[in-house]
Amino acid sequence: MSALELMSQPGLIVSSSEKLRDVLNKMREANQWVVPVVNNKKLVGILSFKDLIRRRVNLETKIINVSSPVVSLSKKDDFTKIIVKFYTTKVRAIPVVDDSKNLLGMISREQVISYLLNTNQLDSGKAREFMSSPPLSLNPEDSVAKARWNMVRDNVSRLPVLEEKKLVGIVTTRDIVNALYVPLSERKRSSILTEEERIMASPVKEIMTSPVITVNGTDSLKEVAQKLLKYKISGAPVMEGDFVAGVISGIDLIKSLQSKFQLSMPIEAKLTTGLRNKELKAQLDGVLERYMSKIERFIDVNNFRVSFKEEASSQGKPLYKVSVNVSTKIGNFIANESDRDPVAAVKRAVDTLEQRLIKKLKRIQEKKGDKEEVI
Repeated sequence: MSALELMSQPGLIVSSSEKLRDVLNKMREANQWVVPVVNNKKLVGILSFKDLIRRRVNLETKIINVSSPVVSLSKKDDFTKIIVKFYTTKVRAIPVVDDSKNLLGMISREQVISYLLNTNQLDSGKAREFMSSPPLSLNPEDSVAKARWNMVRDNVSRLPVLEEKKLVGIVTTRDIVNALYVPLSERKRSSILTEEERIMASPVKEIMTSPVITVNGTDSLKEVAQKLLKYKISGAPVMEGDFVAGVISGIDLIKSLQSKFQLSMPIEAKLTTGLRNKELKAQLDGVLERYMSKIERFIDVNNFRVSFKEEASSQGKPLYKVSVNVSTKIGNFIANESDRDPVAAVKRAVDTLEQRLIKKLKRIQEKKGDKEEVI
């Protein structure tokens, strides 16, 4: 199965010169989470709901200025290359292009899961074996701003809402974008800021979805896939009785095929003695993998190296100096951070690297555009 055979035509394609206000309305009407951005049929970026919750964006902004650079698939790529790309990037959809970077179509995560299901390739394991656990969650009174920040910080698309440990709702990136932007598109510019601040301060119970579609820990991966496809959702909480034990997504289904497709993230981490306890190491591994996937969305990574240096501090708790080095086809990028919390230091360092990479890619893209105009 090649990318050309698996892809389909996207329901919505937008021009790089269109304004966010107009595109948001189109995304809502087309019920499309991820939208390819083109300039004269050439793929120049991709816009997703995750892009829209990361920072405050004016509704008059041109799409080219809010979209992300994108890693695409070639029409000749086989299914192994396709599934590896979804595994490393964790995106909902990937564009397919020809040799001239013209957009040919899109492959969604749902199409990949459907193909795995129809060809009987999914692992025979249970949901509890492949879910992400413990689950990141909110309580009903937490603010929309907190939900937004947690999604950006941990690179997740959904957060269960728990009240006294019982599941009462779920908040997704779509819920936040719809609450934050859609009502504003009909308002006058003078009232937008005030309304946005009100929404961000509102409790998540006002925007959460309830009741929640869930799966059981004993459900097979095939049953999970069928439920995700049936309800057109990207993931669901995993229940053990009345207790939310974790969250499982389409990416977890893909990760279940790790051995078969030799899926791996090019991450090298040198941990100090103090970071080698099982619980903390698992937490760091999860953070590194999530942040690695963010970078893989817009450029192929050759190597992702992280090293820790532990030093004594006056407050008794060790100070961790973190160095993150990312090797790509456009060069090497290094960032250093220090914190008594090693996870916080890693997050800040990778955030810095991500912004540097995006700026470099945009400069390269602008230079290419200038050359094309001259020609």
